[in-house]
Amino acid sequence: MNKFFILLFLCASYSGFAQQDSIVDQAHYERFEDKLSAKMFTLNRSNNFELYDENVDQRIRLTPNRKTSLGISANYDILAVSLSFAPGFLAENKDNKTSKLVAFSTDLFLGGWIQHLDMYYQKGMTLELLNDPSIYLKNLKTFKIGGSTSFNFNPNFSYKAKNFENERQLQSAGSFIPSLLYYYSSLQQTKEADYNTKARFVNIAFAPAYHYNWVIDEHFLVSGGISLGLGMTQTIDSDRSVTSLLTTSSVDVSVGYNTKNFYAGVITKGTLQKQNNDANVVGDDTIRSISFLVGYRFNAPQIVKDANHKLNEFFKFD
Repeated sequence: MNKFFILLFLCASYSGFAQQDSIVDQAHYERFEDKLSAKMFTLNRSNNFELYDENVDQRIRLTPNRKTSLGISANYDILAVSLSFAPGFLAENKDNKTSKLVAFSTDLFLGGWIQHLDMYYQKGMTLELLNDPSIYLKNLKTFKIGGSTSFNFNPNFSYKAKNFENERQLQSAGSFIPSLLYYYSSLQQTKEADYNTKARFVNIAFAPAYHYNWVIDEHFLVSGGISLGLGMTQTIDSDRSVTSLLTTSSVDVSVGYNTKNFYAGVITKGTLQKQNNDANVVGDDTIRSISFLVGYRFNAPQIVKDANHKLNEFFKFD
């Protein structure tokens, strides 16, 4: 299996470089100049952790209580921002009103460079034991902040189009996009359980990836991506600090309808960061999500254009 993935990435790398050197007669994707792209979405997402109880030699899963979020996102030129939260009035979120889930992210597009930032806060998690009843820990909190720095090697491939932002892919294209990932996560102590639930994790990894946009016709797009990476993680558990190998992987698929003004789609994604250490708290970190979105593009107000111009000047990109 490992040989298969190595071969896959070698082929993806070759394809990304080869497509960059090819000569095309027309644009592979369309930019919607001076348009502000705004969308609303529902997001079913969870960020799970695992604890290791050395006294009984078993793993214990921590699962957040709330999973369904509502969100808004906007993209103009080089900047995209997104905010989501889990409201209590949704049916899946009503069982424990003290739970919270809030996420914020930004993307900055500078030529082939893609700079991503994530912040993710959860409160209220269920501690799942192997042979004992589950325990709801209303005060257990997790916080994650970090991001990635990536480079798109194929100028014919639109990373924005795969996320249904301010571009539309016109001809099918793929690209090799390696990323440097870096995240800090904290799991805060709670007195509701007899387990040590206080830990901090610092993860750094290099993850080559390949993404492909398949244009079914002018307005329908299917997109997918896969990445595998290696790095290191530092786990600070009570008075111990353990550094070990980190493996990371992700898969995403999106399907959508995209016109000049209106767009809608579905985006699914799964990521796994797995650690190999002997700390009491092992930060095997899994995020699964499915998002249903609908959006519209309209002429950007002058205040947005002015702010964007200053941002471009700051990065010397105008």
